[in-house]
Amino acid sequence: MKVNLKDFVAVLEKVAPGLGIGGLVPDYKCFHFSGKEIWTTDGTLVINSSFSLDTGLKCSVYGASFLDLLRSLDEEEVELIYKNNEVKVKTDTVKGVFTILASTDVKRNIASDKDVVISESCDDLIEGLSLCRYSVSKDETLGPLCGVMVDGNTLLSSDRYRIASYELKEKYPIKCSLPSKFVNIMIKNKGNINEMSYILDNRFTIVLADGTRISTFILVGEHPDLIKYFPKGLASRKEVTLKDSNHMIDVLERHIKFLGNVDPVDKEILIQIGRDKCMFVSIDKELGTLAEEVEVKTSLEQDQKIEFSINPIFLREVSRLCSGFNYYTEEKIVLFEAGGLRYLVQTRE
Repeated sequence: MKVNLKDFVAVLEKVAPGLGIGGLVPDYKCFHFSGKEIWTTDGTLVINSSFSLDTGLKCSVYGASFLDLLRSLDEEEVELIYKNNEVKVKTDTVKGVFTILASTDVKRNIASDKDVVISESCDDLIEGLSLCRYSVSKDETLGPLCGVMVDGNTLLSSDRYRIASYELKEKYPIKCSLPSKFVNIMIKNKGNINEMSYILDNRFTIVLADGTRISTFILVGEHPDLIKYFPKGLASRKEVTLKDSNHMIDVLERHIKFLGNVDPVDKEILIQIGRDKCMFVSIDKELGTLAEEVEVKTSLEQDQKIEFSINPIFLREVSRLCSGFNYYTEEKIVLFEAGGLRYLVQTRE
């Protein structure tokens, strides 16, 4: 059967984020076809969409190489031939032959009468997810900390070095941790989500405007109580306001680049704050030292000083939103606040 190449690739690219990378299960690396339907799964995420025509395919094909070939072609149409346990992609000058999986137990993501529609509007949720995703842990042993927790009207994330909290305008009847991969897909499809639904302690699903369904199993495990770590008292708080936040971002970028040979988790700058000056100092044993001063406005007395070390990457991501921060001298933490976002960072001695 001949199909429009551009349209066919567009559908494959919609479901391609569901392809698994590596692993022992071949099904997770494949596009799965059944007539018009096309879906992928990595074992946690399932993306199900459909093509405008029946492709004539009822099989599973390894996804990466199949999509790479189709992307490389310039023709308006390609012919798909499904025969003798093979799928052929044919043009006037190219013939690609792909082995199919003999059998597959993968189930496509179908609607469930157990799904509870929770919202048709999610702009604020997407905004919160986009701000909290940077604090998600990359340590897979930490279970629910590898995603963003949605708890009523609060979003939470933490990688044990920092905590992000975002207060939503709407309260959702759910409590679950959404995997980072799914969060990034939601953000990518901002403005294109028609519906969200949830199965208690099991699965979260979004439906796009074209009917594409993207579903994920939630992260299993008890999410720690992160709210308790935010400071409640004001006695030890010192306010620091940047006179030029854009300049602050430029400074941080320079220091991050200067520390390019240091692992991202281990990057560290020394921050020394006086009443109206803030000094940033980075030290690389091989390169040397980089020091830079910026103007600030603080609540410090004339002879008071604050000094702490912190990962500059943590500061860069939130400095785009905030013109200042609070430093708590007893707890030795830095708190940024902007709108519904609270961003807490642990300093180093």
